[in-house]
Amino acid sequence: MDIIFKEYSRVVWQKKGYFLLALLALASATGLDLLAPAIFKDIANGLAQPYSDATLAMLLANLKRLALVYAAIWCSWRFLELAIVPIDGGGVNLLEKRCFEILKKQKYGFFENRFSGSIIKQANRFSRSFEIIMDWFLFQFYMNMLTIGISFVIFYRQHRLFALYFLAWVALIITWNIVFSMWKMRFDKAVAESDSKVGGVYSDAISNIFIVKTFALENNEQTRINKASDYVYRKKKIAWLMTFISFAVQGIMTFGIELILIYLMILKWQAGDFQVGEFVLFQSILIMLIQRLWEFGRNFRNFFTALADASEMADIFRLNDLEHDAPLAGPVTISQGAIKFSNVSFSYHELDTNQTRLFHDFNLDIKAGEKIALVGQSGSGKSTLTKLLFRFLEPQQGLISYDGVDAKVFTLESLRTQISMVPQQPDLFHRSVRDNIILGENISETELIEAAEKSCSLDFIKTLPEQFDTMVGERGVKLSGGEKQRIAIARAFLEDAPIVVLDEATSALDSLTEQHIQAAIFNLIKNKTAIVIAHRLSTILSMDRIVVLEQGKIIEEGSHQELLDKKGKYYAMWQHQSGGFLVE
Repeated sequence: MDIIFKEYSRVVWQKKGYFLLALLALASATGLDLLAPAIFKDIANGLAQPYSDATLAMLLANLKRLALVYAAIWCSWRFLELAIVPIDGGGVNLLEKRCFEILKKQKYGFFENRFSGSIIKQANRFSRSFEIIMDWFLFQFYMNMLTIGISFVIFYRQHRLFALYFLAWVALIITWNIVFSMWKMRFDKAVAESDSKVGGVYSDAISNIFIVKTFALENNEQTRINKASDYVYRKKKIAWLMTFISFAVQGIMTFGIELILIYLMILKWQAGDFQVGEFVLFQSILIMLIQRLWEFGRNFRNFFTALADASEMADIFRLNDLEHDAPLAGPVTISQGAIKFSNVSFSYHELDTNQTRLFHDFNLDIKAGEKIALVGQSGSGKSTLTKLLFRFLEPQQGLISYDGVDAKVFTLESLRTQISMVPQQPDLFHRSVRDNIILGENISETELIEAAEKSCSLDFIKTLPEQFDTMVGERGVKLSGGEKQRIAIARAFLEDAPIVVLDEATSALDSLTEQHIQAAIFNLIKNKTAIVIAHRLSTILSMDRIVVLEQGKIIEEGSHQELLDKKGKYYAMWQHQSGGFLVE
């Protein structure tokens, strides 16, 4: 809870002017609310008297006082409304931004191990819980503490014994709500966690709806959803049962204080010391308090539920293994494009011994402007090398340098903007074609059209309903695999980075389209350093050097012909080529 209160307090401090206005407005409204029963007392006592001009004048005077009190209460609530929108709405706004600020700092592996739907739910609940907790603090805790304090003073001046009973009753009902809600919080947290799992299952099924439908998995996925939802329902049933028990106990306490009040009033009536106005005063305040404390109890559980909802995202706030720039890192420029892996050791499990590391004392020197291909079976380390290049992963030992400069001297932003990536299966934003190509850069229409033309995208873009302004759907589902890849290639033309990484950028294209785009790709990498994760043979043949990987080690390297002449691993892979692709 420390993270939750720290982040929420930061928001309150940023909105401190509005927060102070809310406190003052609530204090005014609460005090005036309790002044009204005192006026009712005088009116009730006057109405109990026989008619007289003096009594009539007193009643009318109190009526005017009551009208002024009501007007002041009305004004107090209007001031509160002016403050509450910037506090609640503005607070949620700041926390939504804050959550994304924390999420974007997480390492790439963080997202590989989590459902995006669950992360979104956790972030959303963290920001929305602020509104619940802030409303609870203002309208339940702060307002009720003021009401209890003022009411005790009024009761004590009128009837000391009842004031003491009242104080004991308040202490009992508040203690019950605090202790019970804290005990019940574990059930609320279980509900929140299981609810996140339902969100993850939903997200997994919906984001892969193509697979679900093509493999007729609707019933299987429905079963998974049903199981997850049933699990949440079982947890919620327990939480609701706990809530109903609390209601029952509070009901007994409420009936008890009412019976005590009436009994004491009967005793005063019996002793001849009873005023109708005093009973009206006590009953009016008590009814108000019972209603508010009942709401306090119900909302106190909501307060703990909100804490439970926010706790999952708070756990993410606590993570220390974040992406960060080194203390002296800066926006270094890669002018040549030389890359060097020097004695790099890397394992996905840092406690692994040298024998189980993917890379151990790995060395690879790529000259500026050199075009190399990485080939090897699955698990040989090709994809891991590209993640190390982008610093999605960090080596446990050794260093990676660009133009002789340690990668850690670069800020992450400056490094990644100088390496273009064209993945084998690019995902697109649910935005327009234009937005997916320019990626927020200020690009002229001429430059955009030129990039689309170079990537062989322009022809198919012109056939779209709104051309460059056509929405592509979530992850680009409205486009074919080849069309998405050409969009990714167009991005690389615009980025014009000195280093280009291609995860076989033409693998999703038909042969005719590949012939058209192959020249464009080599034009793209003409004066650049290029690293190609190779599957299609036509790409490999044009590389300056082919590096054959096996279990994180370079077992062969050289040109296509040199490797064939060696008749080693590459030669064996070449002999088993299938459909124009190397067999992995």
